[in-house]
Amino acid sequence: MKNKKYTFVFSILSLFGILTLALSIFLIYNFYNKSLEQAYQLLKNNNAQTTANIAHILDETFDNAINQLNLINQFNQKENINTNKEFLLKLMWEQLKTDTSIASIFTADAYGNFLQARREPELAVRYIQREQNKDTWHYKNTEFFTAKTQVSKIQYDPRTRDWYQNVTLEAHQYWSKPYQFASTGSIGITLALGNFDTQQGKKINVAAVDFTLDKITELLIQKSQELGGDLIIFNQQKDIIASSLKESSTTVTSDYFINFLPQHFLQNHFDGELIDQEGNPFVFFVSKIEANSDQIWYLASVISKKDVVANIESFLIDTVIFSLLMIALIYFPIHWALKRFVINPVHQLEDMTHFIANKEYEKVKALPTVIYEFNRLSDSMLEMSASIQKYEEDQKELIDSFVKILAEAIDDKSHYTGGHCERVPEIAMRLAAAASACNQGNLASFSFKNKDEWREFKVAAWLHDCGKIITPEHVVDKSTKLETIYNRIHEIRMRFEVLYRDAQISFYQALVKTPDQQASLSQGLEKHFTELTQAFEFVANANLGGEFMAPQDIEKLKDIATWEWQRNFDPLLGLSEDELTRINKDEIQTPAMEKLLADKPEHLIPRERAINMQEYQAFGFKLPVPKYESNQGELYNLSIQRGTLSEEDRFIIKGHMVATIKMLEKIPFTENLKRVPEYAGSHHETLVGTGYPRQLTREQLSIPARIMAIADVFEALTASDRPYKKAKTLSETLKIMAYMRNDQHFDAELFDLFLTSGIYKDYTAKFLDPEQNDVSDITPFLSKQQATKIDLAQAS
Repeated sequence: MKNKKYTFVFSILSLFGILTLALSIFLIYNFYNKSLEQAYQLLKNNNAQTTANIAHILDETFDNAINQLNLINQFNQKENINTNKEFLLKLMWEQLKTDTSIASIFTADAYGNFLQARREPELAVRYIQREQNKDTWHYKNTEFFTAKTQVSKIQYDPRTRDWYQNVTLEAHQYWSKPYQFASTGSIGITLALGNFDTQQGKKINVAAVDFTLDKITELLIQKSQELGGDLIIFNQQKDIIASSLKESSTTVTSDYFINFLPQHFLQNHFDGELIDQEGNPFVFFVSKIEANSDQIWYLASVISKKDVVANIESFLIDTVIFSLLMIALIYFPIHWALKRFVINPVHQLEDMTHFIANKEYEKVKALPTVIYEFNRLSDSMLEMSASIQKYEEDQKELIDSFVKILAEAIDDKSHYTGGHCERVPEIAMRLAAAASACNQGNLASFSFKNKDEWREFKVAAWLHDCGKIITPEHVVDKSTKLETIYNRIHEIRMRFEVLYRDAQISFYQALVKTPDQQASLSQGLEKHFTELTQAFEFVANANLGGEFMAPQDIEKLKDIATWEWQRNFDPLLGLSEDELTRINKDEIQTPAMEKLLADKPEHLIPRERAINMQEYQAFGFKLPVPKYESNQGELYNLSIQRGTLSEEDRFIIKGHMVATIKMLEKIPFTENLKRVPEYAGSHHETLVGTGYPRQLTREQLSIPARIMAIADVFEALTASDRPYKKAKTLSETLKIMAYMRNDQHFDAELFDLFLTSGIYKDYTAKFLDPEQNDVSDITPFLSKQQATKIDLAQAS
């Protein structure tokens, strides 16, 4: 998931969508907040307007009530109100009728007398005469006619009431807290105004009025309907004065709201949010009612937040739906335009890069587009394609030249292998072409599919012996057993010469002493010379390595090796430091008797650099590694049973394959050359795992690797420039190769194809001496299966 990639269209449209979504969210969020802010501001304005209206109504109500009370006090200057009872009652009755907000109007004096006119629950006037202990009720109709009279003893003393007691010389007015009138159950306020003798500081009487807040309540209900919420008036002590709420309301109640308000609400403006008992959110605004009274009242608007945002949210939903529809309508034309003018050209440019990456330069064409940048990019891609193609061709030529130079250097390093690295590719390429064209047997599925695979095989053929660059020349050129840098048979011959000289000296010394025995002495000398001559001839022939050394021949060598000759000079003189390190100087004596053939400690050459066996095994090499780098022992080398190479020499020679594989596998070949190490490093392997250096089997050897093996063997056997053997004729070569095929040293089908395709014939005509071409019929060298096919074809 971490590395997941997305298309250009998806990315652009996703970016477009994300930006559009982000912009929409921002605009919607901003619009929502602005709309909510405006809604809140509108609610505040409505609250302020309602507050002003209520303040105006309160001012009218309070001013009218005070005026009514002042009028009563003007006509009530006597200490005993009963003296002017009828007039005052009539006056209060008229005041009650003209002002519907008045629930009751009354007055009392210091004697406890009391006059009252009330509206509810039924029209009535009342007067209390303290001296007579009479409390009289006259129930009236609207015309002030008495319908019923009720007289009782006095149980009510106005002087004990708050409205009377709280009116003092210092506070002529008294405003009660809102309370429920006992007579009507309505909520109202009592306003009292005192009448004082200022000279004596004496209270004469007190006039008071009970007025309801019905007008304010009606206004609150009306405004609450317009507002879509509820309105509450409360005082500084958080007592509720009036409310549009009903007691049965299941939402926010007046008491709940009042209890919610913090203690520090006493500011001119206050707003916030609250949650009701059911968890519903509400917003509220509080304003101070600026009325012309000493009462400090507040108006609170309480509105459900859902109602406030409902219209906003509805509009936002409509806006979002409309925006999504517009985006959907815009998406398809944008998608088409992007695909037509951007995506398709990008895909074509992508195809161009794939063509370049796959080296299909001929498919890189100019891009037809109206977009300037794409056109420029297309031209750049064409230029880049041509440049890369030319660069690759130059690189190929450079690499091929290095490969050929290396092959020529190996061939030129020793004239004994001259031309091998050049001729093997000739055979291999011809046989590979024949195998690719073959449609039978195991070769039917084989072919090189492109030029790169052909070049890969050709480079491998040129580099198949590149490891010989580090093989010591004297080992590659070793044509005799005693050869190192030079042929040491000369040293051995000189020792025989010394022995013969010693024999001659002994003869003449004996002749001087016994002249009469000359004949017998001469006969003995002649016999000794014959013995030396025969021994040297035997050693010299053994040195050639042309014949198999039988065990009795090796024993004869050991007998000859025991012959001694006298050394008279210091053998340490003239030696290099490297040679001196291999000689035990303490054991050297001069003069001394030396063995004719010897294996001395100094003949054992240790390895200057030890082989890293861990790396050796990691490469899969299975060649046994000799203890010493070289063993130059004379008897040891002369005792080699076959050929001229010792075990150490053969490891060095075979080691050229180890070096070839290590060199090639360490080269960072490009993808089109990655199989060069496999093709080049397997031509000494066999189909049955007896080859070297990895002992691979048929299943592990590819057809190109098998082709390389046949080419290498055929060239090596027919080469006429090898000092250690004579050039073999074509018949001898094919006979040997037929034996090798039978032993599964290489592929039988490929060898048959090599013969039947005429590759051997073309190569013979081009590279072999005429006397080597002695084959007219290849049938004896074919596999039985192939020979049978030819016989059947000829018979038909």
